[in-house]
Amino acid sequence: MSFKRLIPPLLCLFLVGFVSAQPLTTLRQKTISTSPRVFKIDSLSIEPNSFWIKEISKEDYKLDFASSTLTWIKKPAYPEVEIQYRVLSINLASEIKRMSFDSVMYRFGLPQVRINNKSSTQKPFDFGKINSNGSLGRSLSLGNRQDAVLNSSLNLQLNGYIGDSILLAAAISDNNIPIQPDGNTQNLKEFDQVYIQFSKDKWKLLLGDFDLRRNDSYYLNFYKRVQGISFESADKISSSINNRLQVSGAVAKGKFTRNVFQGLEGN
Repeated sequence: MSFKRLIPPLLCLFLVGFVSAQPLTTLRQKTISTSPRVFKIDSLSIEPNSFWIKEISKEDYKLDFASSTLTWIKKPAYPEVEIQYRVLSINLASEIKRMSFDSVMYRFGLPQVRINNKSSTQKPFDFGKINSNGSLGRSLSLGNRQDAVLNSSLNLQLNGYIGDSILLAAAISDNNIPIQPDGNTQNLKEFDQVYIQFSKDKWKLLLGDFDLRRNDSYYLNFYKRVQGISFESADKISSSINNRLQVSGAVAKGKFTRNVFQGLEGN
């Protein structure tokens, strides 16, 4: 006999054994102790009007059918009593929920942070004698259809003397925003701007992002928004001749276009 022919008889025997192992009736009988005042009878809910205790009046106890809990109002003189009841297929008193708020409340990955500034004049960055002002911000954005995104914002301005004669002027910004307010075609998710200027007497040194322009001449006028370094100096050769020198080394930040027009109301 092949193994395939033995499968149907074995399957029938397994189903018969499984059915015989399950209770075919909802009627249950048991003997319980009367020593505890509150007694849990069953894990399922009891069918109303099916509970019965031998030789005990209904005024001597209170039964919660949903939670299957028996409470004695007047304990009987017997140490044990015999009960009989029928059960439902479910427990009506059990808690059913799709999501648990406790799993989010007590298992959230970010700890609580409290920022307490004891002094109103205290600054987040200390640059010594150089005056500084600005703002620093961090925020977390999340949603049911997007991942957690950390947004940052930094705006810092510096102004003061380095040593005793070099004047420092700087503006630094770091804003994590998806737009390009600079007017060029450079594709950056983080919009960073760094402008640092060192000046003394008649010379000036620029570092970072600046505008390179020449619009006071008849020929070779230009206007570029670049990123790099620039040096300017002005010297007086004679009483009537002034010499102005500008040397720059930078890269263009994409294609930059500037259009100026005079708008008319209604058009």
